[in-house]
Amino acid sequence: MSIHHEQQNIADSLAREMKAPVEVAMNTAAAVRRVAYPEGWQIKEFDDSKFLAAPLRKTANVRLHNTTDFIGYVKRHGSLTDSTVWCKADYPTGHVDFTAILNDNGEDPTKSAWRDHRAFFKPEFSEEWKRWIGQHKQPMNQVDFASFLEENMKDIAGPIADEALPTGSQMLEMALQFEANQDSRFKSAVRLQNGGINLSFVQDDDDGTLAQMKLFERFSIGIPVFRNGDAYRVDARLRYRVRDQKLTFTFELVRFDKVLEAAANGVIETIRAQTGNPFFFGDPFAN
Repeated sequence: MSIHHEQQNIADSLAREMKAPVEVAMNTAAAVRRVAYPEGWQIKEFDDSKFLAAPLRKTANVRLHNTTDFIGYVKRHGSLTDSTVWCKADYPTGHVDFTAILNDNGEDPTKSAWRDHRAFFKPEFSEEWKRWIGQHKQPMNQVDFASFLEENMKDIAGPIADEALPTGSQMLEMALQFEANQDSRFKSAVRLQNGGINLSFVQDDDDGTLAQMKLFERFSIGIPVFRNGDAYRVDARLRYRVRDQKLTFTFELVRFDKVLEAAANGVIETIRAQTGNPFFFGDPFAN
């Protein structure tokens, strides 16, 4: 017979003799009481631990805002034997976060733990990363594209080794030309041997007003992925589209997931080295 059934039988017996609530069991160590009530004599459980001078054990759900504080909290409240750190990452969708379980199950298969003292940390992306990722594959008209380049010109990395990539000043000149010709009609495009494209514009139908601009198909930026983190190179492809003789532009950050993964690996190695706790990739609360 289970303990619960035994307690219910006690309650049934008392019901025949008494009409007031009766305490039928108590766990002093856990500050838990079970009381039988008349009118059906159902057993209700009461947790009196909140009335104690101090909690019986540590529980918490905290969220830290940087790597240093996350490591500090784990080392302050955890142990090398009973605490674990988990990383859940989906780089193509831009998702990286960490969870520490300070009272996790240990190596002893006969002992279990509550797993309810937890610390969470999600690295904060830099403002530069958020701006460029925010416009990734998003169409912009000539004015919006020019404004975006002007506002973020400092991020342009320029030529790297022997790669023929535009400098920041060349990208700015291109942006200003597009802005100046926003009311002109697109006429034609000619691909150049050096990888660029010459775009031709005219005002109305007057070929005498012909204006030409060079469009760079590729450029590179150097930005930090995480706030206060190291800068990484991110390559970009620039595309244009003609509709109703007007241009729209998009840029595509090439394999930005690999850049994010490289930056996340730096954070991962720091956490692993400085906490010393067992480290896992996955979801610690998956069903």
